[in-house]
Amino acid sequence: MYLSTTNLFSQLLTIRKCYLTLNGAYFMRFIHMLNRTVVFFGLIFMILPAEAASTAKTERLNFIQQSFNKTEQNSRLWQNGWFSIFTGVTVLNGIAYTQTEGSHNRYDRATGFTTSLLGAADMLLNPMQTHNYAGQLAAMPDDNEEQQQAKLLQAEAWLSAAASRERYERSFTSHALSTLVNGLAGLAVAYDDKRPDDGWMTFISGVIASEVKIYTAPTQMMQAEEDYNNGNYRQAAANSAAQRWQVAAFGPVLAVQYRF
Repeated sequence: MYLSTTNLFSQLLTIRKCYLTLNGAYFMRFIHMLNRTVVFFGLIFMILPAEAASTAKTERLNFIQQSFNKTEQNSRLWQNGWFSIFTGVTVLNGIAYTQTEGSHNRYDRATGFTTSLLGAADMLLNPMQTHNYAGQLAAMPDDNEEQQQAKLLQAEAWLSAAASRERYERSFTSHALSTLVNGLAGLAVAYDDKRPDDGWMTFISGVIASEVKIYTAPTQMMQAEEDYNNGNYRQAAANSAAQRWQVAAFGPVLAVQYRF
């Protein structure tokens, strides 16, 4: 009986050791699986924000590029058109001054030469450059993260510059300067050349030309900057991509709609 109890006790110890060994193996296996799971989800949580940041950067770049592209034609037409007008009027007044007889006519040509020259100089020294930014931004490389970041910073700087130029054109300063220049021209004709009626005509015609220039200037980049700074560039891009012209037929009625 004593031997049987001893053998039974030894067997129980052996079984317990086997049980602990098996439990230890399962436990280590569990720990390894847990570590792998933690590493896996850790990598996912690291990759997802990076992917989201990259996507947001691409969206911002696309919005700015799209905004430049939309305004490119208007910006080029306005800048080159008004610069050509002021330059042409300056040249014509200069030629006419040398060919005109009579002091009053020569005085008018000199006044027109001066005001148009100032207008051309303003267009030359403070040009609208949105059309240039469109091509320059499109030409910048964006093959890696560093290039994308540099391109985004430059795009934001150009967006701000384009919006500032449009804002200046519509500002009180722009209106005041045009009124001042044309007012001085009118006063010169009225008092220096002793022709009040012609002085008023010089002032009014000059102000009208200046106001037409101001109110034909592009304004899209101001709105683009506002949308970008407010984080509305996704919605703005979607609205821009939407079809503007819509045609629908209701029986004998044909409806045409244009979305601004």
